[in-house]
Amino acid sequence: MVHRRIRPYESKDAPFLCAVFFNAVRVVGLHAYSEEQVEAWAPMTPDPAAFEARARDGRLVLVVVDDSDVPVAYGELERNGHIDHLYCRSEVSGTGVGSALYDQLEENAREHQMTKLFVEASEVARRLFLAKGFTEIRRQEFCLRGVLLHNYMMEKWLLVPPK
Repeated sequence: MVHRRIRPYESKDAPFLCAVFFNAVRVVGLHAYSEEQVEAWAPMTPDPAAFEARARDGRLVLVVVDDSDVPVAYGELERNGHIDHLYCRSEVSGTGVGSALYDQLEENAREHQMTKLFVEASEVARRLFLAKGFTEIRRQEFCLRGVLLHNYMMEKWLLVPPK
């Protein structure tokens, strides 16, 4: 098994995160969505400049890297408690990498005294968030590039210890 560690985002990660996102949607996404749906979700590999801009807008971006410091997963936590992205490459999906990454995001949220985390989870990610104590608020259906998709609005209230 390849050793993995979690570290903060670095600018050199942007192209790798684009590849992680594309691989996760196009390969792992097929476990719950049709080929047409995953193609609408990720029609092409995203622009690294867009990932760099997201990472610099104040959100926390954590990256799981292999022994060669190559990202295999990443997660984003916005200042308001929104988990916008949590993606793992197909070869590490289901190995606990996403769970460990989520745990680090939640730890950071607690350190910053956030009261609630929320997410729009894919069908695949829904299982992870349920296992982490999230409550499903509702299933959401939406049209993306002319294709009907769905996800789940979910939330988790955090207990913030008194100062």
